[in-house]
Amino acid sequence: MRIGDSNMDRNKKACNCRNVTYGMIEDAVKNGAETLQQFIEVTGAGKGCGRCKEFIEFLIRDIKNGNT
Repeated sequence: MRIGDSNMDRNKKACNCRNVTYGMIEDAVKNGAETLQQFIEVTGAGKGCGRCKEFIEFLIRDIKNGNT
């Protein structure tokens, strides 16, 4: 499965504090973000309360591995 060919709901929130969606995370992966810090810089996810950081790391891994 290629990035972008997923069945995930791209509109579902990954970070409520910054209103970041699964689709925004997927797009950041597609555009070359590699580390959690790069995702935080690109999307703003994780800059609020920080509770989503661990989940976002798992989501990034799953997107990269085609498990979405």
